[in-house]
Amino acid sequence: MEKVSDLTDLPTDVFLIVTNFLDARDIFRCLSVSKRWHKEFNDGPFLRDILVRDYSRAREVRSLLTKESSELELPQNKNSNEVPILLKNTFDKVVARYFALKSGKPWSSTELMLHLPLKNPWANHNLIGNQYPVGRWSRYVIPGLTLPLRIRGSREERHVPTDLKETEWTYDAGLLVYYDLDVHAYVLLDIESNTTSIVPFSVKDQVVRRLRLKHSLLIVEWAERCPYHKLNDDEDVHRHFATAYDVLPAPKTFPWLPRWNATFRNEWKLHYLGFPLTPRDCWLSTHSPTHYAAYIWQPNRSSWGEDQPIESLLIWDISQPSPYRPSQDPTGESHSSLGPPLVKKLSYLDLDDLTIRQRDAPSLRKIELDQGSVYFIEEGCDLERGMHVVYRPVSRRVHQYCERIVGIPIIGSGPRWEDRRDDDSAPRVECGSERSPESQPLPEPRRASCWRYNNIYPGVRNQSIRDDPADIEFDVVQHNIGCPEIWITSPSRGWSTRLDMRDIHYEWKEVAGDERWLLIQSKQELRILHFDREVKQGRSQLVELGLPDN
Repeated sequence: MEKVSDLTDLPTDVFLIVTNFLDARDIFRCLSVSKRWHKEFNDGPFLRDILVRDYSRAREVRSLLTKESSELELPQNKNSNEVPILLKNTFDKVVARYFALKSGKPWSSTELMLHLPLKNPWANHNLIGNQYPVGRWSRYVIPGLTLPLRIRGSREERHVPTDLKETEWTYDAGLLVYYDLDVHAYVLLDIESNTTSIVPFSVKDQVVRRLRLKHSLLIVEWAERCPYHKLNDDEDVHRHFATAYDVLPAPKTFPWLPRWNATFRNEWKLHYLGFPLTPRDCWLSTHSPTHYAAYIWQPNRSSWGEDQPIESLLIWDISQPSPYRPSQDPTGESHSSLGPPLVKKLSYLDLDDLTIRQRDAPSLRKIELDQGSVYFIEEGCDLERGMHVVYRPVSRRVHQYCERIVGIPIIGSGPRWEDRRDDDSAPRVECGSERSPESQPLPEPRRASCWRYNNIYPGVRNQSIRDDPADIEFDVVQHNIGCPEIWITSPSRGWSTRLDMRDIHYEWKEVAGDERWLLIQSKQELRILHFDREVKQGRSQLVELGLPDN
């Protein structure tokens, strides 16, 4: 039997059996052993097999397997030698990304200034530039509630809000919309290509209340800066509107030109009277490609002793483009029928009949839409406190929580759908569901999971971002007093790590991202934490910069 002196001299089938015990980081180390090893471990089909074995859910590998990526699916007339090069670049990129994710240390970060520092420290901090984010209800938990008072920290440190603040930006599928101080306009940034395009929304005499990018549709909720009329001695009413823009790919020209364009679709008035610019008037909104829904909650300002807030649910059909702009028609007499039609309007009495009226102690967290229904998602916990929380009697159980999701059809009255789960009961379905939750899983957003408190006592999970195709989760978690933590988890791979946030001053605002990057607002800037590393820097530097031993 011939003696084999080197791993690369083994027969191909034996070589593959041996290398099957090596993970992708070991492959990097093997590249620097010798020229022969470098050649064998650089083989395109071999790298493809490693990618499929270890990173089958990565974005680039999914595209590779489904032949959807134009960068990996080469035309027939191209040189076949380019295929291994693309596989090598993909291999380097994916392995470096998941090393950064698993270690909790992004390779780099980009800072975008959102607004200039305030010259007057006593100025109104809520109205910065052209933005006044929609207020949130006062609800919080105290993770250290069971600890002795002397070690709980100050009152501000102990209060952990369960409703994160609105952001001055919005993100979806690699696209970021924010206000650029250099061009004095809202821009659409493609993070991967680092190209921007202007959103045709004028900020002159307008105050932006909320931005939301979803389903390739950008919704800008805004108010006129000048009051429309006076509500009382202390408050003025401002007309509020919502403007929709289609976000579509731009024609392919030069690589440095914008890859996306935002074009006006339609506009409608949010409220027939308007709202004061105060945090007391709240509304939750969402949209699908065809509909926009808003739940409005306003404190009762009646002088007749009525205390219950004013509530309503409004749904518009925004599927058809329309040039009509109600903001340019104060009297409402010029072609008002051309705008998006209001297809559903429920008063507080209707909401009460559907058991989703919130009154003065709302448990509603958000609303969601699908093709035919709007869903009210409610959450509650006995440890929750705040001005908008009912003080429940102390339960014998230390930690009791529940989540309820109620769905109603967009068109017509129809049946009501409900799913509920708490810490001592399984999910159950009531009224209007034709299938049992035990028979097959329910799609989002109709599945109650108690995600905020489940398996995290004595803390609270403020936000959870899931990149389901890649099986990556980002959780904003508060275990005890002090600064929150952001955990990166891959359930199928069985690992979880804490993100390195030493240089980030987290502002209790929503975060966003996917497996490639994470967006966090820190003080007056927005930070984009990049988990991808430039392939240009070479494999040798990737090895030197840190692939640790298992």
